[in-house]
Amino acid sequence: MPLSRARPLDDPAADAALLLTRLGLFVLAFAVPLSAVVSRRAVFTLLPIGGGLLVLAATLLPRPPIERRLARGLTTTAGLGGAALLVWTALSILWTPFPADAGLRWLKEGGTILGVAVVLAVLPERTRTSNLYLFPLGLVPAGVATAVFGLVGAQRLSVFPDPDATLVRAVVSLVVLVWPALGALAVRERWTSAALLVVGITLSAMAAWTPVALTALALGAVAFALATLSPRRAGTVLGVAAAAVLLLAPAIPFVFGPVFDRLGAALGGSVPEFGAMARALHLWADIVASSPARVLTGHGLDLATRGAVVGFLPPEIPRSLAFEIWYDLGLVGAVAAAAVAYGGFVLAGRTSEAVAPFLLAEIVSGLTFALWGLDTTELWWVTTLSVGALAFAVVIRGQYRTERPQARVVPTVEVPDRRRAAS
Repeated sequence: MPLSRARPLDDPAADAALLLTRLGLFVLAFAVPLSAVVSRRAVFTLLPIGGGLLVLAATLLPRPPIERRLARGLTTTAGLGGAALLVWTALSILWTPFPADAGLRWLKEGGTILGVAVVLAVLPERTRTSNLYLFPLGLVPAGVATAVFGLVGAQRLSVFPDPDATLVRAVVSLVVLVWPALGALAVRERWTSAALLVVGITLSAMAAWTPVALTALALGAVAFALATLSPRRAGTVLGVAAAAVLLLAPAIPFVFGPVFDRLGAALGGSVPEFGAMARALHLWADIVASSPARVLTGHGLDLATRGAVVGFLPPEIPRSLAFEIWYDLGLVGAVAAAAVAYGGFVLAGRTSEAVAPFLLAEIVSGLTFALWGLDTTELWWVTTLSVGALAFAVVIRGQYRTERPQARVVPTVEVPDRRRAAS
């Protein structure tokens, strides 16, 4: 019996890298959204674990062009705006009334952003398409748990600290992570599964009844629909609109304050939200008018958030990201933030047509949360967005497909028989 040909030995380093990559993505796809339902701080531990596993896996593979990737990202409009924003926030610590707290916050959030940038730079050029299914599958148990806890009622979740805030963060995490999950299913052309996932996440948000999450999901869906027609044009238009909102934010209270006053008077106080918005906008207008010299530099990092807690500012001040950027960082910070928003939208529109609509919808949903008034300047929000960015990076790197070569029909050539010819 002839001996079979020996199989080539597998590469142990490559196999270990694949295993570590799968474990890291499993932590990000399954553990992060599910832990958000029961804990407000678990994500701070899970992101370093998942990112560390991805970095460790990258050390076992051929070294990617890390410096070239970082330089390429830094030279974009979004990259330059992000670098300027980090530098300016660090400088603003010099004139903030709470330098110690502001410095600690900068180290945490800035370190998270820089760490995620390193993880993105070391990711391999291609990822296995089987890894893409981790993100939609990971949202299923998180969505079911969120819906159950929302229907049961947060008051019965007394075993968890601050259950109301925990449930809101869980729904926000679902909305942020649903778009890369949908992108993963779209790359694999699993449209039925994508539709079921959207319905499930929407029902979870309705069960927990989080209006900001439902609004962000709806606006993201509108952006997705527009981007399917022309991703590049949609990215440019949305980028200009976002930059304009951030740059012209100080005019918002003077324009919309009287509008909410009239709406509140016309409804006779039946909708108290209009009255609260009107008071917040009037406070914003008073702050802008009382300190025009600070419009350029701002009052320093973390003052808008901490000032309302310690009584430095009225508790009714707006919680919108637009207000906090202008109050803390002034015109310089607003210009840098506008560059990040515009550049991010443009880059998203220039990705592949299969992923661009989902990426644009993700940015619109994130800006909706930030401008609505959610606590998006805290570390949990930066960490949640970092997980979404890593998920999208994996989806983008999983788009390649191996095409089988077409079979070629080779015509047969008859070979003349020499014996017959000789006879």
